[in-house]
Amino acid sequence: MFNIKIIIEWIQKNVTRKDILILMGLVVLFLLTRLVNLERLPIFSDEGIYVQWSRVAWKDASMRFISLTDGRQPLQTWGTIPFLKLFPNQALFAGRLFSVSTGFFALTGMISMMWYLFNKRAAYIAGLLYIFTPYFIFYDRIALVDSAINGFTIWMFFLSIVLARTRRLDIAIILGFVTGFALLGKSSVRLYAGLMLFASLFVLYHHEEGGVKNMLMKLKSKLHGEENRFMHLASFMLLYLVVIGLSALIYNVQRLSPYLHFVEQKNTTFVLTLPELIRTPFAYFPHNIVNLPYYIISEMGFIVAILGILGMFLLYKKDRILTVYVLIWFSVAILAISFVAKVLFPRYVLSLGGLLIIPAAYLISQIKDRTNILGVIGVIFLSIGLFNYAIWFNPVNLPFPAIDRGQYLEGWPAGFGAREIVDYAREKAQEKRVYLLAQGDFGMSGDVLRTFIHDGEPIHVRAFWPLNDEHLFENQAELPESHVFVVYSHCKEANHEGDILDSDRCDTFEETKPLKLIQRFEKPGNRTAIYLFELLQAQ
Repeated sequence: MFNIKIIIEWIQKNVTRKDILILMGLVVLFLLTRLVNLERLPIFSDEGIYVQWSRVAWKDASMRFISLTDGRQPLQTWGTIPFLKLFPNQALFAGRLFSVSTGFFALTGMISMMWYLFNKRAAYIAGLLYIFTPYFIFYDRIALVDSAINGFTIWMFFLSIVLARTRRLDIAIILGFVTGFALLGKSSVRLYAGLMLFASLFVLYHHEEGGVKNMLMKLKSKLHGEENRFMHLASFMLLYLVVIGLSALIYNVQRLSPYLHFVEQKNTTFVLTLPELIRTPFAYFPHNIVNLPYYIISEMGFIVAILGILGMFLLYKKDRILTVYVLIWFSVAILAISFVAKVLFPRYVLSLGGLLIIPAAYLISQIKDRTNILGVIGVIFLSIGLFNYAIWFNPVNLPFPAIDRGQYLEGWPAGFGAREIVDYAREKAQEKRVYLLAQGDFGMSGDVLRTFIHDGEPIHVRAFWPLNDEHLFENQAELPESHVFVVYSHCKEANHEGDILDSDRCDTFEETKPLKLIQRFEKPGNRTAIYLFELLQAQ
């Protein structure tokens, strides 16, 4: 069972002053890469939703499960509340700090795992790769739950190996808690919880085993032959059931809310149900199987991902069981997601990028010549330099795939101008109360605008979908005593050919509605914009 004395003795024996300095340096690098210009990227529509859920849950304990009303698990909602308490007037900053903290959780898991599996050299290299890979930098700096899922996946992968090798109840309990909290983040964690079963390979086989074919031929003798590892396997299976049972217990805390059933309903929006999969098994597969690897490789800056793929071959010579385990997680996840995913964004497969760090770091750790390793590091930093510079200083030039640029920069979910609109309203609120009529009552633009409003300010958002002329005329009654501004965020969309439809433009609203244009906030690509109008008294 758990013994703190053993841990202290191990640290005293294996961790030197030099190691402590290196680890402190990694922490400083992580904080710098995650906190510099944390709010430079404009708010993303989903960020506004999640931050508002956390605000509501913080102020009203009866609404702690508010995210379930939209079929979203509550981990991020709960995890953001402490940061909102620290930064009540910087809600976006607080929401993104949640992801910074979960990114640090992922970093500690990566370093711990690589130290356990290989050595401290590989651990430090893995830490550096995690810190500077743009895929992780980006999602550790945006108020989404995917950074947390990546962190939990790393720890699940790591602890499942430890459980198989030690078959200890305390490890099973820890892994059960980790898996349970991960399930409070996203339903996709079920896939990784199932893949932990393959850690039984470490029970049956050792490092020196032959190839996969030889391993299969030896399976019968492993269970009933001279080694007779059947009881060891049975012990692991029992502990695995403890892990699954404990994680299910934690997951079911959501039954305190009457809205848990919405999670499964929401899942059908993103993944095929079993009847749908049987009826049309290849409906999304051709698209996903091509784009999924591209998303991972491109957002990792290409070179790190390529080193991860090449590192698999070298790792196979070192530890075939570990390599097979990594490949099972990676290949099964890619195939499963490719078959069932109706909607696929790069953030959904962030955890698979985390798995590629393992062979990439191992490969680099095996380079002994200083010139060669400096050359490899130089190539890596050249490949990621443009990505990281854009993330920190110039997001509009972020060289991510079009699907992500559309989400965060060019499409309607990107919140260019939202902060400026609230700042303008704050100036006007010094004269009299302000109402913001927002086009969109969920995410963009209602929740996004609310994110920047401080508690107690005389600025009120009234969100409508659709926002029509009737709402404009109804709110004219507020004009004598208040400023009323109108925010349109969906009215200038490109069609599939990239053309702007005249009927969707806001440019002519001054001619047809009682509105005066204050400012148009154009987005990169000139496909969409957010418009701020002042509501006028009808003539």
